[in-house]
Amino acid sequence: MGDNGTDSFACLVADANMQRGCGGENGRWYYFVATSLVILFGGGFLIFCLQIIYDKWNQYKNRDLYENTSQISRRMFPNHYDRDKLDEVELHNKLRHYIVNEVISLQTNKGMVLAILYFLFNVISVTLYINQSDQPLEQCEDVLNTCNWTLYADIGLNVFFLFHFLLRLIAAPNRLKFWFQMGSIVDFCTIPPCALALILERNWLGMRFMRALRFMQMGEILMTFNSTGTEEDQRAEKRKSIVQLLVLMLDFVSVWLFAAGFVHLVENSGDPWKADSARKDNFTYFDSVWLTMVTMSTVGYGDVYPTTGIGRSFMMVFIVCGLAMFATYTPYLYEFYRSRSPYAGRYERADSKKYVVVCGHITYNNVKSFLADFLHPDRGDRTSRVLFLDNKRPEPELTGLIKRYFLSVQYFEGSALNHNDLRRVQLEFSDAVILLCNKDSDDTKSEDAATILRAISVKNYCSKARLIMQLLNYKSKSFLQTIPNWDPINYRDENICISEFMYGLVAQSCLCPGFSTLMINLISTRSYIPGNEKINENFDWKSDYAYGCDHEIYTVMISSDFNGMTFPEAAEICYKQLNLLMIAVENFDNSGLAINPLPDQFTIRKECLGYFIASSYKDVCRARFYCALCLNEGIEIGFKPCKCRLEAAVPQLSTVPAVKKKRSNVQLIPLSEHKSPNNNESGLTRVGSIDSKSSTATDVNQLRTVRHLFSQHSTKSTSVDRGTLAGAGMSSTFDPTGNYHWAPEKKFEDVDLKDHELNNHIVICAFGDDKTPISGLSSLIKPLRASNLPYKKLKVVLLLAEKDFLLKAWKELRHFPKIRVLCGSALDRSKLKRAFINRASMVVILSNYGKRMAYKDPFLLDKEPILACLNLPQVAGKSENSKPVEFIAELVNDSNVHFLDQDNEDEPDIELHLTMKFAQGSCITATALDTLMSEAYYNDEVMTLVRALIAGANVPEYDAEDEEHSGPLQVPANALCGSQCRVIRIKAEEPSLSEHIKGKAYKDVFVELLQKFNLLCLGLHRAIDWHLDVSVEHKRFVYINPPGETKIVASDYLYVIVQTSKLQPPTEVMLNKIRDTMLRKGGTPEHEQSADSKLTRQNKVDNESGKQQMLPIDESIASLAV
Repeated sequence: MGDNGTDSFACLVADANMQRGCGGENGRWYYFVATSLVILFGGGFLIFCLQIIYDKWNQYKNRDLYENTSQISRRMFPNHYDRDKLDEVELHNKLRHYIVNEVISLQTNKGMVLAILYFLFNVISVTLYINQSDQPLEQCEDVLNTCNWTLYADIGLNVFFLFHFLLRLIAAPNRLKFWFQMGSIVDFCTIPPCALALILERNWLGMRFMRALRFMQMGEILMTFNSTGTEEDQRAEKRKSIVQLLVLMLDFVSVWLFAAGFVHLVENSGDPWKADSARKDNFTYFDSVWLTMVTMSTVGYGDVYPTTGIGRSFMMVFIVCGLAMFATYTPYLYEFYRSRSPYAGRYERADSKKYVVVCGHITYNNVKSFLADFLHPDRGDRTSRVLFLDNKRPEPELTGLIKRYFLSVQYFEGSALNHNDLRRVQLEFSDAVILLCNKDSDDTKSEDAATILRAISVKNYCSKARLIMQLLNYKSKSFLQTIPNWDPINYRDENICISEFMYGLVAQSCLCPGFSTLMINLISTRSYIPGNEKINENFDWKSDYAYGCDHEIYTVMISSDFNGMTFPEAAEICYKQLNLLMIAVENFDNSGLAINPLPDQFTIRKECLGYFIASSYKDVCRARFYCALCLNEGIEIGFKPCKCRLEAAVPQLSTVPAVKKKRSNVQLIPLSEHKSPNNNESGLTRVGSIDSKSSTATDVNQLRTVRHLFSQHSTKSTSVDRGTLAGAGMSSTFDPTGNYHWAPEKKFEDVDLKDHELNNHIVICAFGDDKTPISGLSSLIKPLRASNLPYKKLKVVLLLAEKDFLLKAWKELRHFPKIRVLCGSALDRSKLKRAFINRASMVVILSNYGKRMAYKDPFLLDKEPILACLNLPQVAGKSENSKPVEFIAELVNDSNVHFLDQDNEDEPDIELHLTMKFAQGSCITATALDTLMSEAYYNDEVMTLVRALIAGANVPEYDAEDEEHSGPLQVPANALCGSQCRVIRIKAEEPSLSEHIKGKAYKDVFVELLQKFNLLCLGLHRAIDWHLDVSVEHKRFVYINPPGETKIVASDYLYVIVQTSKLQPPTEVMLNKIRDTMLRKGGTPEHEQSADSKLTRQNKVDNESGKQQMLPIDESIASLAV
């Protein structure tokens, strides 16, 4: 008890001695500074001298060794002398090699532990310094009798620092350079003063703050840890950015604490040359930290400032260094902020809801229409989530759009070419992958190549992923065969060529004005809101137009009660009793898709897929649950099976689901676990099934397979002996696919308009030069030269563009008949007059595809088409018997549509599909086709129907570029083995049909035209002021499937689907007979003539027997198309 009291009293005495300043003696801080400087420079000079002596000794030793050894001995025993030299090196450097490779190397565990301990001890040393900074800088202290534990801790730390210094000195390859490194200088300023304190019995706080500079060493350790990650690790980039930030922070803290310690030292010590210059106030270390921070950040509050000359001089230098450091570190900090993306997470599937991954060109303008249609409320529970994956952060407009759909849309920053990013979005569990392209790209081939490369990456990651991709150039479809596991049948892969669809719509609009608006509205999901002010206020036509926009195309397995009916009979029942418009059917056999087939062409069988135009899914369900017995008893057909069907337990009604926009019952399981169709299993689960075991094989896949084989047969059979079918009975000439009219190649000079006059022709105005892509021009001409159009009905197409552009385009158009060219610009009114636009049936104005990316203002992309459209009425008004010129213009920016009509009454912020020009069918944009992506996802069966109506022919999935226009295919005149439909526009005042149309209700007209003429009505092309006696003919709107009570007026036009004869390729029997005749060698002309006669007689017999024959089409009905 007494001993403890004595020890406590001794500690109090020692502390009192520390506070009394060593008995009033003057400070001896210069002893500590001098010791450090002497060791630094003296040691450096000593090492320099020893290095010179060592080098001279080695030179002398080696020279003496070789002088005393004969040349013959060195040649005979070279290894002997080399081994002696090596032994000498190992003798002198064995320890150094061990230290370098084992002790201080960061690649070993020993070196890593030593480096971490060194860093931690430096942190402890700085912490002890900060703890003692509130005491006097110099204190007298008896080391052996003191109770100050911080002194013992500091001595122990410096012993470790000395040991570490010696290890580094031995391992240094150049000791003189090592002696003057920053780490060595820090050791000289901290270790010798600690040893001198033991001798002088004085503790000088001094320059211990310099230990903060050793914090920078931690950066080397962190870099070493980061280098252990692999490139395949998805967190490598994230870890790298964190390490870089930590290194910057350590460097900043090191410089900051060092500067604060130096200011604290000089301000409390004063200027050496000036007595009593030290600060009298209590200037603590934290005051110096505050001072250096506000100074380095250039804020400078002025509450704390240096008073000594050394302190002020140091702060002037520190300001410059601080600014340089901030300027250097700011880019790194910005890069770290950019790398720490909020969109770098991982998708977590919290529920079983389906989702799709959208990659490619993700911008606001590119996905706005897509999201509006894909996530439309009318889709209900079938709506899937959307995960965007792009290699850049979303723009502000896109961010706002994502927030609008925040419950259904997520954005991830990554690349479709990186499998780690595909793993983050769990692509293997997705229901589909949608690839969007940049529709404004100047280089369509390069953009398509990027899209195809993304598709290959997706298929390589998950071979069974369903792909829905956009392409710009129709020639790029040939590369689809290079995509691994591309399978439109089993995996429902789909490609949508923008140029084919958009220019196909434009081409059909030339033959049937308003067709583009009709089809776009049918493939878009929109809601009719009767109380919408933007629709109903002041303009009655908008209410009718919006009513038509509410109709879409649906598919459903129709009831077995339709079994055995013809299409007109089933369509009449659906329209009159179910209020449904059925436009096509498809049996589960090799009959293929039949659009408004003739009575003797098609008979509905038990399992048949129906295509309907309706406003809701519930309405379509009536066709699924149709029951003739219940209807005869006066029971209304509902949305569920009737009692008699439940009692009969009809398998079709219990196991086959209704479909709208896509089979929506796909289980959310990894695609790798999906069963192959060869195993009679699929990912489709039928709902409402009575017996779950009866639906292992999906009828949808069977139908898709039949359709694919049927289309392949119809296209491949035409490639046999193309260009070699010549002889009697050949009257029509088509291209190798048999889908388009073909003509011998003509020179560019021969198709110049010159002095020819045209009437009822089509004028196509294009802008560009020899560098402008022309990928869409061929897609525009092909539907106008479809083989379902009789040759005599083909309209002359006049191309108006610059000569360089026409010369480039003529390479793809040289085999199409009835093509004329006129060199010039559509902005030149004289050229428009020379093109006879006042006599033209339609004027097409295409957008300029050249240098689109060079425009900073997107509104200027449409300047040429807009000015050309404004030129048309001016030119037509100056001609005799002028009439309004019907035109359709291609626009890039939707908001530019109001420039096309200066007398428009549209509101500035109204949507594109509600504008006057779009409702009339006078404009089209590529963004309007974004709805095709959602249509292909929700209902891929509809894409077959859309392609047939737009292209006017069976377009093969892969266009063989080498077979295009490679030779004619002449078809016998009696080879009518099929028919094809198209949409035409019929005037209500047509004399031959006026008694069946004019003044009647729409439902009566629908039934009468269907029964008597096999014409299927789709809607009206009505004038906006149809209720007036004198209406404006050139201002119309598309009215899809109007109510049955709608009265047909004289100014109306009707959209109808009509069957048109098509010269199909000859049958396989005919081809074999022709092949035998043409390949016969050595035969006389009489033999060949005899063979041709036999073939002609055989064809006659086939025609008489009724093989491959359909009901003849009344060409007078087809000629009614306006």
